[in-house]
Amino acid sequence: MTRQRAADVVLVSLLNAQTTNRGYVVTGRGDFLNSYTTARDDYPNQLAQLRRVVGADEDLQEVVNEFDSAAMAYFEEARTLISLRRQDRVEAATTRVNEGTDEIAFNRVRQAQRRLQSQIEQTRVETNRDLDRRAAATLAAIVLAAVLCLVMVAFASRQLWRRVGGPIGLVTAGVRRVAAGDLSRPVKTSETAVLEVAELSDGFNTMQSEVVAQRQSAAAAARREATQQAERRLWETVQSGLLPVSLPSVLGLNVAVRYQPAERALLVGGDFYDAERLPDGRLAIMVGDISGHGATAAAHAAALRFGWRTLVSVNPNPAAVIAALNAQMASPDLRSQGMFASLIYGLVERNGRVNFVRAGHPAPFVSAQTGCRQLQQEGTGPLLGVMDEAEWPVTTTRIPPGGTIYLFTDGLIEARKGSDVFGVERACAVLESEWHSALETRLERLVERARLHEDESLRDDVVVLAVQRGRPVPFPA
Repeated sequence: MTRQRAADVVLVSLLNAQTTNRGYVVTGRGDFLNSYTTARDDYPNQLAQLRRVVGADEDLQEVVNEFDSAAMAYFEEARTLISLRRQDRVEAATTRVNEGTDEIAFNRVRQAQRRLQSQIEQTRVETNRDLDRRAAATLAAIVLAAVLCLVMVAFASRQLWRRVGGPIGLVTAGVRRVAAGDLSRPVKTSETAVLEVAELSDGFNTMQSEVVAQRQSAAAAARREATQQAERRLWETVQSGLLPVSLPSVLGLNVAVRYQPAERALLVGGDFYDAERLPDGRLAIMVGDISGHGATAAAHAAALRFGWRTLVSVNPNPAAVIAALNAQMASPDLRSQGMFASLIYGLVERNGRVNFVRAGHPAPFVSAQTGCRQLQQEGTGPLLGVMDEAEWPVTTTRIPPGGTIYLFTDGLIEARKGSDVFGVERACAVLESEWHSALETRLERLVERARLHEDESLRDDVVVLAVQRGRPVPFPA
């Protein structure tokens, strides 16, 4: 437990460093930088404490060294971002944040921390096994000592039996109870027992108490694990309930979505999406990703989604909607928590015309029979919540007949195997190879290929929402 706590302290410190560093980069507020500096300065002492509790365990030392290497790489990236911000190169710093360079570095820290936790857990299990073996050996030694004492008592006087045989009988009875699984009753001590036998009884009771404590600790750990799993299932249920039950039907347009939660314990993500058919026949679509995981992220994601629905029903203009959502996120309380969101919102007409606006979100793909491409990285605005006021340019594009536009969260293209990300080219290659497949099948295979690329276990949520334009039906000659 001491090793686990030391590992958790280091990770919490790095999480604080990441959050406050990002807060400084996007806002320029000095209090964020002060918090980051404190977290960075505390890291060497926390790492030294971790090394002390790890001790001479070579396997753990190797994993700690790997963790420290990843942390140093992250701090180097953080210093780069701080340097850009101090030089008033805000756009360059924000671009670097949006590109995810610091997130990539921090993901390596998380991977190393998970390996460290796994190694600590393995060491703990092996230690417990060794303790069980020692307890068994101790119990066997006690039984042997009891037998030897009984042999000695056979040659002793009646008085010696009263002082030795009776107390030894109590210990023997205690051994039988333990062998039968009863650890609830200690051995009774005798006032007439010789000192050595009294110490034997005390030693047996101490051993029994330690075995009971170990079992209780193991049971408590199992209960905590069950509670954590139940909590994850609860929040997954809550999160699925916050997503739309069904997608709207629009004449001439086919709409489909694929949502794949991250495959990790106790981390419910902040990805969300929605689609709404407007009274004039246009289709409003949206995909977003809020920072963080768990209950807080799910709650803010729900608030943004419901806010989007309300705004679209009143005035669907993309620039107006995104500005209102930014006002919703740009509160001092949310900023102090390091909360922000990326979002893409578009209006699709039945003739294939699409007007969309991006707030720090990846540009969509457009695929047709001639191929697949990602729209140029132009016309994006800042993340929601990082600025009180900003501009989010509206981009216009067109879906060709039979073509499809894909809105997605960065968990798709940032799925990685080591330093090799899944990326735009692989995603487009999948869509091109599945051109003749049904839209739902395309999305399923696209997400599955990203999952396979990341060792069959996605570390981040993935949402892909697609709109396919129907082909024109030619009139008979």
